[in-house]
Amino acid sequence: MWTTLWKEYHNLTIALIIVGLLTIILIFIAWFTPWSERQVETRSTEPLTLGTPAFLTAVESITGSPMLPLPPEGITILNNGDEFIPDLLKEIRSAQHSITITNYIFKDGELINSMLDAVIERAESGVEVRILMDGKGSLARPRKKLDELEKAGGKVETFRPVWSWRTILRGNKRTHVRATVIDGRIGYTGGAALEDGWLGDGLTKGKWRDIMFKVDGLAARSLQNLFNNLWRETSGEILSGADFYPEDITEIHASLPCKDNCYTSLLHAPTPDLEKSLSQLLWLSAEGATDHIYLETPYLLPDKNMLKALMTKAKSGVDVEIIVPGPYIDSKIVQAASRSYYNEALSAGIRIYEYEPAHIHSKIFTADGQWSLVGSANLDNRSSTLNIENVLAVESATFADDLEEQFLIDKTHTTEIKPGSFQTNFLTL
Repeated sequence: MWTTLWKEYHNLTIALIIVGLLTIILIFIAWFTPWSERQVETRSTEPLTLGTPAFLTAVESITGSPMLPLPPEGITILNNGDEFIPDLLKEIRSAQHSITITNYIFKDGELINSMLDAVIERAESGVEVRILMDGKGSLARPRKKLDELEKAGGKVETFRPVWSWRTILRGNKRTHVRATVIDGRIGYTGGAALEDGWLGDGLTKGKWRDIMFKVDGLAARSLQNLFNNLWRETSGEILSGADFYPEDITEIHASLPCKDNCYTSLLHAPTPDLEKSLSQLLWLSAEGATDHIYLETPYLLPDKNMLKALMTKAKSGVDVEIIVPGPYIDSKIVQAASRSYYNEALSAGIRIYEYEPAHIHSKIFTADGQWSLVGSANLDNRSSTLNIENVLAVESATFADDLEEQFLIDKTHTTEIKPGSFQTNFLTL
């Protein structure tokens, strides 16, 4: 009898362990991945073409923001650390009222320490300073410098600390946002992280090729609003007043849709119920193209809707060209996954180029020499369904021309991919 009871008890224990493990796996899938979400086909009620009122209205519906006029200075393109860092330090050292900085990566080294030295000096002079770091991306943060900043009056917060049980169920959902604002007037966004790999000219092994964008006026205010959203979620403090929001920057609410030299912004913060804004904005931008699409991304992992849109456009005669990493990439597994799309994309007429001299981290999308998307988002599942991201959508031929010029320069440092000329197994990369 005891033997029978022991066997039944033993079998029940094994069954409970199995059920428990399956439950943990299901909870992990439900909370940390988008697998449980319904995958729907993106489409529009009518054909949409870039620049038309219907297209811009669709963009506004996705972003939840109106198209607003760009400032007269437009958007300044800053290539790599050689251009971005000196410009940023100059503006920080000139700050009179406030400095707000958020980035995914804060890593101890020359770049972050030089920036924090300038920020600390401004904080000691009475400038309001707020720094928000992602809990995962800031594990190697410069703790001594940040302590100095807090002693000088600055405030530092961490978004969803990795080791906090309070955020464990959202631990895979990070803020990937890049938004720095000086005095509420000058703003920076793009792909660069605050880490020494971003120093240099983007043509050196071990460094990153990247682009940052400098804006002012209302566009800078949109970045300040974005920072404020994340800051108050993390710290509870709502930023307000003239130090952060200068009163002479007048809000513009156009009665008619803006047609030329305009922008709108997207704060993409996916939830279990609403996660499609970024992927739909990308799809819409590809769908509206009639002549060409230039795409530069460190991770080519499009969802099925975006891949279908790009392939359909290429088959219809639209020139679709994509620059991705070559020999230098931070994840061989991701590169193998990216290359798994190559054959299908190439067969549709898409042209793919791998960047040779350094890592590439630029995140740009341009179409037809008039429409551009820039910001923090990658073309992958993390950006579209997990990460908080920021994107500027810009209707401007001048800006698109400048971006496309950079794309063509980058293309001179690439090797075009031909069928059968690449490996897809990460063990052989």
